[in-house]
Amino acid sequence: MAKISVLMATYKERKEHLSIAIESILNQTFKDFEFIIILDNPENSVHIDLIKEYQRKDDRIKFYINEKNMGLPKTLNKGIQLASGQYLCRMDADDMSESNRLENQLDYLCSNGYDLIGGLSTMIDEDGNIIYKIKSVPTDFNKIKKALKYNQVISHPTWFGKIEVFKSLNGYRLIPLCEDYDFTLRAVLKGYKVSNLNINVLNYRMTKNSVSRSNLYEQYLYMRYITNQYSDGKVADLSLAGQYVNQHKNKRKSNAYLRSNMYFNEMLNKLELKQYGKFCILGIKLIFSSKDYLKKIYRLLRVSMYS
Repeated sequence: MAKISVLMATYKERKEHLSIAIESILNQTFKDFEFIIILDNPENSVHIDLIKEYQRKDDRIKFYINEKNMGLPKTLNKGIQLASGQYLCRMDADDMSESNRLENQLDYLCSNGYDLIGGLSTMIDEDGNIIYKIKSVPTDFNKIKKALKYNQVISHPTWFGKIEVFKSLNGYRLIPLCEDYDFTLRAVLKGYKVSNLNINVLNYRMTKNSVSRSNLYEQYLYMRYITNQYSDGKVADLSLAGQYVNQHKNKRKSNAYLRSNMYFNEMLNKLELKQYGKFCILGIKLIFSSKDYLKKIYRLLRVSMYS
């Protein structure tokens, strides 16, 4: 039995990105793991051929193909049930883990008695260029419990935790766009201890689709609902969450929110490059773009108080 189960779902990522993601796991300094890869697109012959090629070279890879597209939450839940390790590590199919990620996260989690942890990420573009770096995240459990009222602070692609956490919560619930946030809130409400390792564990690839996807405003509305419930010590009711989003979603506000998100990510990039003039210009545009996105930034500022 492997000590760690690394779980990755694939769909339609670029071949070269998938290859980088796979190799970043296979080349870990910590070797005792199984690598569960589930393809959620049975017609993707490019992925099938590539993953089988790696599987022939490394028997730690356990490759499964869904009969039909199931979506990410259901695919991850399938992987959780297949996992045989004591610990589970999440990996996305277009990211790149640091070579000592498993070693460092396992040591941090075990040494401090945590149940689920994340870590820092460096945001990169489709060509691997650095956009910006996450400098720090909350690590103290009591502070994290407060920070979670405002934003997700345990980055999903960096998750590493005890398998019992995932299985006791029956995996992810089918809440659109916020399944990881919902999982974190439920874990904390159930009494599990969560934290972050404050070193970089992952290069997170931000594609054009991830920055400009049209459902960002709906995600914000779901986040607003489940955090309101969490603040009252409750697990969100999924049907009521859906009703709340349907009542509040608005095409004009959605477009403004999306535009603001693009400004915000450009601002972080200009800050990383120390281009302060362009940073300020983008900031002015953002201020007059979306009130809801300003509320989102307020939430991020509240979170920063706990870092």
